[in-house]
Amino acid sequence: MRFAVAGARGDAAAVRRAARVARRAGVMRRAIEETALMLVLYAGYPAALETFRILNAVWPGHARRTHEGTPSVWRRRGAALSRRIYGPVHERLLAAVRALHPDLAAWMVENGYGRVLARPGLAVGAREQITVAVLSAMGRERQLVSHLLGAARAGVRPAGIRRALMIGVSTRVTVFAAQATARRAWRSAFGRRR
Repeated sequence: MRFAVAGARGDAAAVRRAARVARRAGVMRRAIEETALMLVLYAGYPAALETFRILNAVWPGHARRTHEGTPSVWRRRGAALSRRIYGPVHERLLAAVRALHPDLAAWMVENGYGRVLARPGLAVGAREQITVAVLSAMGRERQLVSHLLGAARAGVRPAGIRRALMIGVSTRVTVFAAQATARRAWRSAFGRRR
């Protein structure tokens, strides 16, 4: 999670530190690669490219191309994962995103969920924790609420969700603003029960 947040923020020193810590902890390089690929969704290609550049300098290795399927496969597995994450609000969310722009809704399901988030190499719960940490760090409150709930639907325990949230909060430039965002998002997602 720290690796993803550092990559999203463009903090090269923190990316290096997080990659070294992950390597020493025995994290599989593929899991770190999957985390860096997720940055395309949250921070764009520049963040993913720079994060991979740093990763390869700190932790040399050769990523292998994944035979990830076709657009129809991405749509199918993207729709299934999106339904799992968004649960009972899935159809309403898609309608709302279609209202913003129909292509954005198709990209979200096909590319975001089907091509990136449904890939093997990292469990859905771990991907949701990474998403929570990055969205928290970026102050994306509306999406953060959805992914707090999505992490719970993916089986992440409340303590794990809180940890992801706090990793993101602790990296925000204005921690006070980040904490306020995190509290509001938590209340929106879970009320006071967790």
